[in-house]
Amino acid sequence: MKRKNLAKISVMFVLLLASCGKWLDVTSKSEVDIDDMYDAAEGYYNSVTGVYINMGDANLYGGYVALTALEPLTGQYTVSANNEKRRKWAAYDYASDDSKKIIDDLWLTMYNNIFNANLVIDKLRHEERTLFEEGVREIMLAEMLAMRAYMYFDLVRMFNEPYAVNAESNNVPWKTSWDATIGERHTSERLLAQLMDELAEAKSLLETRDPIVVARKSTDPYVSYDRTKRMNYYAVCALRARIALYTGDYATAYDEAKTVVESEKFRFITAPEIAETDSYGEELRSNRVFTPELVFALDNDRITASARAYYEGLSEDIVTSPNCYEAGDLRLNAWLAYNSMNKINLIKYKRSSLAADSYKYPKACTPMLKLSEMYLIAEEAVMNAPQLDPAPLSYINTLKRHRGIAELDASTSADALRTALTREYICDFKGEGQLFFYYKRLNMDRVDNGNYNGNTIAIAPQAYTFPRPDNENDFGN
Repeated sequence: MKRKNLAKISVMFVLLLASCGKWLDVTSKSEVDIDDMYDAAEGYYNSVTGVYINMGDANLYGGYVALTALEPLTGQYTVSANNEKRRKWAAYDYASDDSKKIIDDLWLTMYNNIFNANLVIDKLRHEERTLFEEGVREIMLAEMLAMRAYMYFDLVRMFNEPYAVNAESNNVPWKTSWDATIGERHTSERLLAQLMDELAEAKSLLETRDPIVVARKSTDPYVSYDRTKRMNYYAVCALRARIALYTGDYATAYDEAKTVVESEKFRFITAPEIAETDSYGEELRSNRVFTPELVFALDNDRITASARAYYEGLSEDIVTSPNCYEAGDLRLNAWLAYNSMNKINLIKYKRSSLAADSYKYPKACTPMLKLSEMYLIAEEAVMNAPQLDPAPLSYINTLKRHRGIAELDASTSADALRTALTREYICDFKGEGQLFFYYKRLNMDRVDNGNYNGNTIAIAPQAYTFPRPDNENDFGN
């Protein structure tokens, strides 16, 4: 990375630590006394929590990756004619100054948080004092390894060519230290293998310690937090399933997805849980993010602000059509609504801005890994490797049944199953950024145009790969 960017990362790290509740002595050169930061358990808690907080930045999963950057690239929205910069971005014009800023901000913020995770991982690996309850150090270490893997995988999905096209693409520097050295650019194949190894380590650390897996009495303030809001054991399995499917390792993808599905720790939401209204139609309770299905969700208010700014108004990004949803699909009214201009808003993250109404909603969060995706991964793995499961269509039909729509029959062809899988990604990942990654994984040259009536739009191969920031290329890394 360019040294100027490394300097920015160092300064941002200082600000992040300060924002997490522990004020630090900073020298005139803005250098953190790292030993002071980690002189007690609280410093570790603040640092680990800081990585989660920073991940919810508007440049990452509180905006760009879930909504404002990736969603317009799916063809499912009509972007305001009055917003020229967003129209260029939605048309895959990554060369404009505004588009370059999106890419620069995303890259820098992601690497800043990777830098933060690297520091915490290093300190946790070498911590020999008895600062925590038994197993807590290992839980935090596992979470940070998995969070770093999550971020690196999305960098690969954004900045490297599709794996199926070129597994040797190497635009993403791999850096696991927190010093000012420059990371080495690894190929997708090599980098993703490293991520799977680190996730295997994280999985091993969590399997016998994570409260979501094993019952444990604890007074530790960290592990008592909602484990679905942390990179828990099943979230690690889910991320391994996602990466394995991306690389075509169908057996691993199936096994890891099945682990989540069969854990019985997560379940599909029911229609009555989504919305409760009084006799006048006034909303009493709402759960549009489907919390029972969230394997890992990132608490953050920025996703609410991003959604209000771009998806819940009278202009900006308007959902083109509801046609992908079948009659009776419980997702339709949960996530889409006509506004006063008879245009369709995405309302997945909508909530009252009044503090007095906060009790009506779960905490604002970004879905990161979901039960529904595990069903789709398992189904796609079986489609490509039928020997994995003797009951084809069981996974996608279970999902369909819980969404309130017709199941596929036994005579469904491979092409029809692919169409059904694609439709589920269009329907189930609204406002989460995953549809663009699905299209890229399959290197699809034509995709639904948002009307779901058979008409498509073209996506050029180069549109799937974001250009590296100019500063990175200028420096030669």
